[in-house]
Amino acid sequence: MRLESRSLRVVVFAGWVCIATVFTWLTLVQSSDSSKGLSVGALFLISVAFSRFALGLSLASAPMLFLMLLGFTHLGMVLPWALGIVDVSRSPWFVPYGLSPALALITYAILAYQTGLIVAVGTGSHVRRAHGPDGPYFENPKLFLAGSCLFFSGVIMFLAGLVGLDPAGYFRLTYSDTFRLRAESDPRFFGTGITLVIIALTLAMAGAPRRRFPVVLWGAGLWFLFLFYLGFRGPAVIAILIVCATALKRGVSFPRWLPWLAAALVLIAFPVMHVIREEPLNERFGGISRSDFNVLDGVVEIGASIRPLVETCALIPPESYRHGETYLLGLEGILPNLALRWEAPSSGSVDSLPPAYWITAMADPWAFNNYGGIGFSAVAEPYMNFGLAGVVVYFFLLAFLLVRLEQASIRSSYALACWAVVLGPLLGTARSDFMNFFRPAVWGLLCVGIAWFFSRYHALLPTPGRRGDLQLSQKMPRTKRMRENL
Repeated sequence: MRLESRSLRVVVFAGWVCIATVFTWLTLVQSSDSSKGLSVGALFLISVAFSRFALGLSLASAPMLFLMLLGFTHLGMVLPWALGIVDVSRSPWFVPYGLSPALALITYAILAYQTGLIVAVGTGSHVRRAHGPDGPYFENPKLFLAGSCLFFSGVIMFLAGLVGLDPAGYFRLTYSDTFRLRAESDPRFFGTGITLVIIALTLAMAGAPRRRFPVVLWGAGLWFLFLFYLGFRGPAVIAILIVCATALKRGVSFPRWLPWLAAALVLIAFPVMHVIREEPLNERFGGISRSDFNVLDGVVEIGASIRPLVETCALIPPESYRHGETYLLGLEGILPNLALRWEAPSSGSVDSLPPAYWITAMADPWAFNNYGGIGFSAVAEPYMNFGLAGVVVYFFLLAFLLVRLEQASIRSSYALACWAVVLGPLLGTARSDFMNFFRPAVWGLLCVGIAWFFSRYHALLPTPGRRGDLQLSQKMPRTKRMRENL
C-alpha cells in the first residue's frame, strides 16, 4: 500500500485530477436525475477500481470497506432505477425528480474521499511487520482470553435484556415489538450486550492463537445467524464483516468463491428477513412466499440511505446548519446510564434529536411515533452540520485517517484490535449517524486498553511454575539442580 516512486505518484494524481474534472463537469451540466445516477454509479466503480489497482489497497482494508459500503448504501436503489431494471413504485417516498442535490453531494463525497486516499498513500511511509501475522506480536492468548470472557458476558447481558423486554412472551416478539418495548422499558442490557459481543469477537480474533481461529469464526457465525434471525440485520452483517476482515489480517485464507457466495446469500436474505421479522419469533419462516419479495429487493433496501440524504437536502437550508451539534450529541452518549432506576429520556424539541431520529420525525412522523426509523446517511451528517464544504472536508480527512489506521494496524495484536473496534462502528455510519459510532468505538478502545494494562501488569510478575522457577533454577548450583530433577 504505497506508491513507490515520485513519478508514479505524479502520474496517479494527474490521472485522478482528470477523472475528477470530468465528473465534476458532468454533475454541473447534467439535468436528468437518471443520467446523474448513472454518472455517480460510474464514478463509484472507477473509484473502487482505482483504489484497488492504482493504489494497491486490499478489498478487506479499512478504506476499501468503507468506500464499498458508502456506494452500496447510497446507490443501491438509484443505479438499478437509472438502468431501468427495478420498480420503485413500492417505495412511495422515491421521487426521481428530486434526486439531483443528493446525487451531487454523493459525487463530491466520492471525489474528496478518493483524493484523500491518494494523498495518504502517496505521502505515507511504509510500515513493516516485525513478525508475520501469526507471529508472537499477533498471537496474544491474553487478548484472546479477554475477548472470550467478554463475549460470554455480552451474550448473557443480551439474552437477559431480550427476555426482560417481555418475560412472559419474549418468544412471540416481532421486530417492531422489540423496538417499542426498548423505548418503553429498560433497554440497557439489550443494547450493551450487542455492543460488547461485537467488541469481544474482534478482540478474540485479533489475539487468537492459530488453532483457535475456527472457534472465533464459528462464534461469529452463530452470533450473525442469531442476530439476523431476530431481525437486526445491520449489526449482524457489520459483526461478521469486521471479524472476517480481522481474520484476513491474521493470515486466514478463505476460498475465493466464499465472499461472493456469502454476498449473494445476504442480498437474498435481506428482503426475506424484512418480510418475516414482523412475525413472532416462534413462527418465522412459516408462511413465506416468493411473491413477497424480489431478487433485487436486497440491493434496493440497502440503497435506501439515499432517502435520508434527499430529505436532509430539502429540510436544511444554509442558515440552518448545525455546526457540529450532532457530533456533540454523539460524544454525550459515550457515558453509560448507571442510574439504579431507568427513566425514558425526555423528548425535548425535534431539532435536539440525534440525526436518525430527527429525519424520521420530519420525513415519516408515523414511523417515528411508532418507534420506527429510516436510518441516516454518512453524506447527510456532514452536510447537515457544515454544508457542501463539510462533506468535502469530512470525506477527505476520513480517507486520510483510514489509510493511517490501516498502516498502524499491522504493528501488533493490540493495534489490530484497535483497528477493528474503531472500524466496525465506523462502517455502521454509512447508513446511520455518529450517535452510533462514539460509544462502541470508545468502549472498544477502553476494553483494548484494559486488556493491554493487565497484560503488561502480569508480565512484570513471575508466573508460578514458569518464569520464577526458571530464574531460581538458574541461580542453583548445577549439582543441586540435578538432584532436584531426579
